[in-house]
Amino acid sequence: MKRIFTSKKEIPSDSDRLTRTDYICMSILVFLFSILAFFRLGNLYAPSSYHTTNSQNHDVVLDFGEYTDIASISLFLGNLNTRHFSISAFNEVTNSWEVFNGDAIAESVFAWNKIDINYRLRYLGIVATDDTAVINEMVVTGTDGTSIMPVNAADYPALFDEQEMFPISRTYMTGTMFDEVYHGRTAYEFIHGLTTYETTHPHLGKILISLGILLFGMNPFGWRFMSVIFGILIIPVMYMFARKLFKNTFIATITTSLLTFDCMHYTLSRISTIDIFAAFFILLMYFFMYQYFVNDSLYRSAKLSLQDKFPPKNVYVPLALCGISMALGIATKWTGVYAGVGLAILFIWYTITHFPGKQTLRLFVFCCLFFVVVPLIVYTLCFIPVVGYVEYNGLIDKAIQGTKYMFDYHSNLVAEHYYSSPFYEWPVIWMPLLDASDAVGASRISAISTMGNPAIWWIGIPCQLYVLFRWIFKRDKKAGFLCISYLAQYIPWMSISRITFIYHYFPASLFMILMMGYAMLHIKEHFSWGKKAITAYTVIAILCFFLFFPVISGLPISPEYGISLKWLKDWVLVV
Repeated sequence: MKRIFTSKKEIPSDSDRLTRTDYICMSILVFLFSILAFFRLGNLYAPSSYHTTNSQNHDVVLDFGEYTDIASISLFLGNLNTRHFSISAFNEVTNSWEVFNGDAIAESVFAWNKIDINYRLRYLGIVATDDTAVINEMVVTGTDGTSIMPVNAADYPALFDEQEMFPISRTYMTGTMFDEVYHGRTAYEFIHGLTTYETTHPHLGKILISLGILLFGMNPFGWRFMSVIFGILIIPVMYMFARKLFKNTFIATITTSLLTFDCMHYTLSRISTIDIFAAFFILLMYFFMYQYFVNDSLYRSAKLSLQDKFPPKNVYVPLALCGISMALGIATKWTGVYAGVGLAILFIWYTITHFPGKQTLRLFVFCCLFFVVVPLIVYTLCFIPVVGYVEYNGLIDKAIQGTKYMFDYHSNLVAEHYYSSPFYEWPVIWMPLLDASDAVGASRISAISTMGNPAIWWIGIPCQLYVLFRWIFKRDKKAGFLCISYLAQYIPWMSISRITFIYHYFPASLFMILMMGYAMLHIKEHFSWGKKAITAYTVIAILCFFLFFPVISGLPISPEYGISLKWLKDWVLVV
């Protein structure tokens, strides 16, 4: 019997709702990734009490009771990086201090910094030569590797009260790595109302990081916790996106498996930087934009009048959610603006070809609220916890001045880095980024690299070309949607003159994986052996992930194993 719509203008629902099988497959992938992501994430403890030096109180004098061979001191720095110290020993014959290292440096915040001493002495003088230094803990080590407690440790209670936290091996488990020294530190400063150090990106990502610190403390687990949560959350978003695009549970599961076992997704989900947050919001905003297309198509299939009330709820809700997601993305990182350009192209392309002028105008007015006003409000609000070096004339002035500084910083940045790489090297993983590489004992290394899964990224290249072909020559709108989404995240980097790294490709790689799902769907539909081949390939991709797992997770390995994974000549996965 033909369905008749009532005067209430019922809208048919999306027939591609997730089934019980979909929820099972999605839950399994979330569960597996959660276990892997929390595995050896980092210590739940780190020195927290601190000793602060200033111009009136800048020296620490340690008495060991008798002449002792001192090999080194290790300082766990607070939130001030690159602190300079003058190291001296007291000569009881001449009754004077003898400086033997006038410019000792401890660089990394919230990490152990070793300063070599190699001196036999009784009295050790440590003078902070900067205006201010924050030291959470100090450990003195003898030539046999054991810790030595000064007899006057009680004079400096904050320096010697957490000695048990000193690690045998200093790795990512015990302190910050790579850009955590910026983002983790700034999250800590937000919590304590300190002057904000990292001001080169919008601040929502660092606010999110601070939530983990509030829950678990200023320790490696705490400052990485929210990254893991968003790394987990991006999996169901990818699944729902793939399911809606391809209307196939098998392909949605395979596509999401490729994300779950992508090496870069894994690494960025376990480091306290803002990239995983930005990528999550970018994927989410495109999901809602596609939902807008789907809902409008369903609305039209009902053959209802568009004249009475427009936009209807099932059309404007995904658009509103898309705009909110874009606002959160831009408030995290400016790459959200790139995504916004892609959204604008898709929205204008679809809307002007499907709606008459009057309805288009109404829709554009509605979108001005959620794609202009809301992002401006959210972006401004993310500056609330920022404490500047100068006074601001209110929150809006703080946001304007902060934005100007960001633009000047990125447009004028002149820097070099061994692991940097230009945009054209990213898809082939020409230069992975070594985040950490530390000795564990005499024969093992803990290393973490940011890189793509070769079995996924390399196969993704022909899949991208196939999708591009389908868009240009077959006028496939779905292929066009994927190409525009991908290129919006990739093309802007082609004009960037500043130093770039492979992780800048991560948001684009999300759409590369969706392109792979598109290509695999066609293989499944056109070849009798397609499903078996896709399954076999996915198994190979997962095995490749576990092959590289030790060098992306920090799991201690022999240097020889890391060297054996050097598939391209410029790869440096362990040092």
